[in-house]
Amino acid sequence: MIDAFDPAPLDGSRKFHRWRSLTSTLLVVALPLASIGGATAAGYFSYVIANTKPNVDTTKLAVSILKSGDASPEMRVWATEVLGIPTDRLPVTSLIASRP
Repeated sequence: MIDAFDPAPLDGSRKFHRWRSLTSTLLVVALPLASIGGATAAGYFSYVIANTKPNVDTTKLAVSILKSGDASPEMRVWATEVLGIPTDRLPVTSLIASRP
């Protein structure tokens, strides 16, 4: 009676169970790492794009617009934005003129 027992079907189910547990463990570890890696890459590229300096030609054009006397106000606003000149502060001359 012992000779009639065939262990081959049990080996297949053990291999499947081992493969399934290995795959589930890999997914539990790999998916959060992939998510963190993707978020880090997106943050890096966003930072690089936001902090890129303008081209030299653009800077020269902005300076020439500000030097010209007949530039439109929209062009002057664009030139001050390109050069990074803050426009929300009062000029020094207005502060001096307002003193008693």
